[in-house]
Amino acid sequence: MLPNHAPLVIAEQFGTLESLYPGRIDLGVGRARGTDKMTAMALRRNLYGSEENFPNSVIELMDYLGPPKPETKVRTTSGERLKIPMWLLGSSTFSAQLAAMLGLPFGFASHFAPAYLDAAIGIYRDRFQPSETLKEPYVMAAVNVVAADTDKEVNQLFTS
Repeated sequence: MLPNHAPLVIAEQFGTLESLYPGRIDLGVGRARGTDKMTAMALRRNLYGSEENFPNSVIELMDYLGPPKPETKVRTTSGERLKIPMWLLGSSTFSAQLAAMLGLPFGFASHFAPAYLDAAIGIYRDRFQPSETLKEPYVMAAVNVVAADTDKEVNQLFTS
């Protein structure tokens, strides 16, 4: 829910976690707010971090977590150069396209939008551009699963 938080704050928080627990931290970012506008304002204090600005926020976050560039004016002390694995998360094809363009791993929330799973993964794989982070596409999918001893029991659990 990157639109709710400043990329610098996320870089500092996850840099601190990675410093405390090296190699055990992944960062998943999505563009959904996950809340109403009032709560989003309370979290972010303004709506500059909108869904429309998500690609720029992702790149800004990647810059904070990477090596500093000569033109860098603001730096994070805890996140810089840590190579924290970053995943783009989504339930539509938008984040699949962005993850492919940036060469990042992609996690699809098919428990929210199962009808888009095949299209999103197809777009991600077809358009994937290798990066320093990742040489080939890497996908995970969140799915709803109902298990029981019999089909009848599964159907009852699924519809309850």
